[in-house]
Amino acid sequence: MPPKKQETIAVRSDGLTGEKLIITGEIQGQTRKSAEQVLKNAGATFEKSLNKKVTLVVLGDKPGGDKLAKIEDLGCKTITWDELMDDIKIGGGDEDDNDDTEEEEEEEEEKVSKARLSKTQQGAPSVSEIVPSACQLTEFTQQPKPKKSTKPAPKAPAAKPTTKAAPKAAAKPASKPKPKSKKTTSTLDGKTVIVTGTVPGHERKEVSKILEDAGATVAKSLNKSVELVILGTKPGPDKLKKIDDMGIETIEWDDVAEELGIEVQPQKEVADVEIGGAPNSVEGMTLLITGEIDGHTRSTAQKVLEKEGAKFAKSLTNAVELVVLGINPGPDKLEQIKKKGIKTCNWVDLVKELDIEDGAPPKKKAKKN
Repeated sequence: MPPKKQETIAVRSDGLTGEKLIITGEIQGQTRKSAEQVLKNAGATFEKSLNKKVTLVVLGDKPGGDKLAKIEDLGCKTITWDELMDDIKIGGGDEDDNDDTEEEEEEEEEKVSKARLSKTQQGAPSVSEIVPSACQLTEFTQQPKPKKSTKPAPKAPAAKPTTKAAPKAAAKPASKPKPKSKKTTSTLDGKTVIVTGTVPGHERKEVSKILEDAGATVAKSLNKSVELVILGTKPGPDKLKKIDDMGIETIEWDDVAEELGIEVQPQKEVADVEIGGAPNSVEGMTLLITGEIDGHTRSTAQKVLEKEGAKFAKSLTNAVELVVLGINPGPDKLEQIKKKGIKTCNWVDLVKELDIEDGAPPKKKAKKN
């Protein structure tokens, strides 16, 4: 039986530059070798074993308990495969994920730095303006020296004494000193920030550039270095809970836009999609999940339904027979569903109809021996 084809994933070539990785657990749709190649394409290198040189551990499904304990002992940073793909995949994830594409954004930084360098070079004088050419030097050195005159210089006529005093020039009124302009600093200046949710009227890269121009550093993922989270529209509940658990300060995008003098775009109108009833069987059906599934990643939610015999499409095509709606599905995805006339149902209704225990997979905590 021929081996299954691994999913081809296009990633940014500089997405993981400088990172030393190790993968633990199973990666859906990938062998360990193909998963490592995807990350190498993003600029990462791999360690042969878990050690202090590892800068990031990529977690797949069912990582070993001993491995998790060692990760905690070493204090290595971790990220799930799905979250990492959202960060480095070209084009980002689904619009409806309402997650951080964090994407991301180093190309923009390079463009900005090049533009600044270009401006600096334009203002500086060229070498030819400072150093005279060889011809100019030769011409200067070959000019004949002026001969000294042997005739005595004529004496200047004696000045006649004047009786009238020269009128004094009227004193100019002293100019008032100009007040020094105070340098204004924004809320973002010098802070490490991240955006979650969607920002109407702006692509994520555009948002990142706006924040960087205001003096902020945009993080690639939600970690301990983040000092401020900027909330767009409909941020995911799991992400909000993580932000709350970490105790990170938050601010609404509308408040940031007002401070920076940016026009707030109206939120895109969501298509009115009728939610149908859930089927009592999904065996042999081709499905697609959109929106957030509470307590699940996209991968684990799919596995729940694959156990019931369902198949999953990679994108919304005519082959999709049923779209399972989670929380806050993207407006563009809903518009496509309406145009194509594809049937939909709610995740909660579906798991009830299929009599599935919809418990979120327990989060494994590493234990020290």
